Amino acid sequence: MEKFMRWMTEIVGPKIDKVAQNPWVAGIQDSINKILPMILVGSLITVYNVARNYLPDIPDLSAIRSYTFGLISLFVAFLIPYFIMSHKKHDKVKYIAGMSSIALFMITVNPTKLEEGYLYQFDYFGAGGMFVAILAGIFVSIIMNFFAKVSFFKEDSAMPSFIQQWFDALIPIFIIVFIGWLVVIQLNFDLYNAILTIFKPLTTVAQTFPGMLLLYLIPTFFYSMGISGWVFAPILTPIALSAITANAAAGADASNIFVDEVVFAFIALGGRGGTLPLSFLMLKAKSTRLKILGKTCIGPSVLNINEPLVFGAIAWNPILMIPMWINAIISTTVVYFALKLGLVAIPNAVFSLWYCPEFLQGFLVSGIGGVFLTAVVFVIAGLIWYPFLKIYDNKCLAQEAAGITDDED
Repeated sequence: MEKFMRWMTEIVGPKIDKVAQNPWVAGIQDSINKILPMILVGSLITVYNVARNYLPDIPDLSAIRSYTFGLISLFVAFLIPYFIMSHKKHDKVKYIAGMSSIALFMITVNPTKLEEGYLYQFDYFGAGGMFVAILAGIFVSIIMNFFAKVSFFKEDSAMPSFIQQWFDALIPIFIIVFIGWLVVIQLNFDLYNAILTIFKPLTTVAQTFPGMLLLYLIPTFFYSMGISGWVFAPILTPIALSAITANAAAGADASNIFVDEVVFAFIALGGRGGTLPLSFLMLKAKSTRLKILGKTCIGPSVLNINEPLVFGAIAWNPILMIPMWINAIISTTVVYFALKLGLVAIPNAVFSLWYCPEFLQGFLVSGIGGVFLTAVVFVIAGLIWYPFLKIYDNKCLAQEAAGITDDED
């Protein structure tokens, strides 16, 4: 175990951090993070609609969700090249890159040409178009990055800088739009559905038990080593959003289980790794250190914020890392089959308010059955954490008795 930990610390950890800091990866991560408020507004409408089930005369606010969550692909198309150019230090072209990407994305979604203009299918602007928006953004970033240092003007040119930027942007903008026009409009190639077809195996595998297990376990594994699960957001978010969009369209026949609504409400209790029961158990710890940590972390844990707990006790601590991994496996297994067998309703509405307390969250996404499932997973996770916490608590207690501090350990 010691050799494994050293290998992860000295080899794997730094390489993962290096990948996360790469301008291209960081740009996509930043883009995903920036659209979260739009997703959360859609989640608030879901909560509102619960009340509307009991008060049908109150206004229908579904259009608000359509123009927030329903446009996230359009937002991503702008944000990806914007942030990639920012990380690449090409600040002069980041806005132009974002606008060019919107233009390309609007071409790729296959508008129907009419005599009076173009007709767009609104659904393409939502979560279903995330993969298309990401690839459009990356393509635009490649072109813009190539031309970023190319200029028609000399460094000592008397021409105002904003005019220089206008002219220098002409060629990359033309290339981007021309390629989109040529492929989609002139050659009549359905680029949108071609891209979705390429990524369909990934989205399909994610909805199987092995796929869901791996997609939850791998980020949890790295999180236990201090590497945030947000590193994997560029991969997981498009899959989850596309899945919940399909569930919403299917209604009561929803079948996609790997969605954020399931992960947040039933698996990641208290945060990734299912740490909510651990924070409660720490309140009864014998060692002063863990008792204080439990009191400090209980509030954030109830709101599914577990960074203080993870970095305060779990990260790089083999005693508590192991139950975190076990929890990821067991909780995912229990939840997957409870939903797959129809024991609990599969969520069919957007609800990404991950900071909503767990049992309430379970009710909002799956009704009373969701509350029971949350309770079952909570108890199972607590039973898994308990013996390992007991071992760690005794170790901390012995250290405190010997006057050993964390720095000396």
